[in-house]
Amino acid sequence: MRLLLKVTLYYLVITLIVFGIGGIITYNIFQKQIQRETDRYLISRLWSLQNSIENGESPFAFISNNLSIKEIDDSLDETRFSFGDTLATHPSPHIDRLETHRKLKVIRKIVGKTYKIEIFDVIVESDDIFSGVFQSQTRLFIILGAAFVLFSFLVSTWLFKPFNVTLQAIKDFRLNDMGEFNLSKTNTKEFKELNGILTRMTKKSQKDYKSLKEFSENASHEMQTPLAVAKGKIELLMQTKDLDEEQLQLINSSFEAINHLSKMSKSLSLLTKIENNEFTDLQEINLSEKINQSIFDFQELLELKEIKIDHEVEENIIVQSDPVLIQILIANLFRNAIQHNIAKGHIFVKLTKDNLTISNTGKPLSAPPDSLFKRFKKDNQSSGTIGLGLAIAKKICDVNNYEITYFFKNDEHILNVSFYKNM
Repeated sequence: MRLLLKVTLYYLVITLIVFGIGGIITYNIFQKQIQRETDRYLISRLWSLQNSIENGESPFAFISNNLSIKEIDDSLDETRFSFGDTLATHPSPHIDRLETHRKLKVIRKIVGKTYKIEIFDVIVESDDIFSGVFQSQTRLFIILGAAFVLFSFLVSTWLFKPFNVTLQAIKDFRLNDMGEFNLSKTNTKEFKELNGILTRMTKKSQKDYKSLKEFSENASHEMQTPLAVAKGKIELLMQTKDLDEEQLQLINSSFEAINHLSKMSKSLSLLTKIENNEFTDLQEINLSEKINQSIFDFQELLELKEIKIDHEVEENIIVQSDPVLIQILIANLFRNAIQHNIAKGHIFVKLTKDNLTISNTGKPLSAPPDSLFKRFKKDNQSSGTIGLGLAIAKKICDVNNYEITYFFKNDEHILNVSFYKNM
């Protein structure tokens, strides 16, 4: 829901409450005002009747449905009168029902005689007042609500245009894009401040990213040279004659540690590049051909470890991705299935238009399944792997909007990559 529309709805709720309270106040005011004017009218009729009697007219000539007059035996010094509500027949012959009337009851001495006078007049009923106030308030609220909603759409289109432009610029912003972060000009103070803060933040982020990227690339590159030199010298040392068993074990351990460090450096550098979206060469890739080629490439290693592989690969399965990332994803999944297999084990590869599934025999996990896709997390901490293969696979799936899941069933480890999010 848009911000301005949400604010408008809050305003409408508050307005509804105000209109409700205002309707009650208006109802009471109308009712009192109508009663007051009716009382004045009844008093006016009383004065008119008194003047007529004082001028010699018979008081009983004025008796009607809404006026009664009786002569009584009473002596009084002051006029006694009171107002009240009563039910009486409507004066109109077309309305045959009892209606609420306002009644003036008075005892007054006129030209030496005492009269008891009752004067009635129809007043507007409470239901009629309520109905009138409710209808007027309801119609006014509907008009006001429609005006508010229409106004919110117009304002969101015009007044919030700079904000929408800024929002779109933020969505399109890429940290590895060193281009200028340009925002539209606006004369609204709050939007000016927002654009200024965002511009400064993006410039600093780009600068920090560039520095960190250069450092990591240089560190990774410079680290490989001494590692390669060390590996070469250790290989030469391993070929030296007259080395005893203990010396060979020490040299071999050093070689494995350097090799492990080299692989870890390359994998971390690859992870960083994936996270920074540096692989943007999107192409349509025939995944079926890539899977078949990988099965052929790993055939010698599979035969060496006496692992049997079966596959069901549908032809011409096309995905859109960076070809380097797809190749890394497939290679990591295959290496994981081989590395964590058993002697004379089995691997099954299945590819459909929706999923890539690779299952392999192996021992049950000792670590929680959710931790497999985290960095440096592996089932067997003493194994020769560096614990980044599935983390890289997970990151590649995230970049391509795929979903990778793991489960263990029937003594088999199953990794499934779903492409449906990308379709």
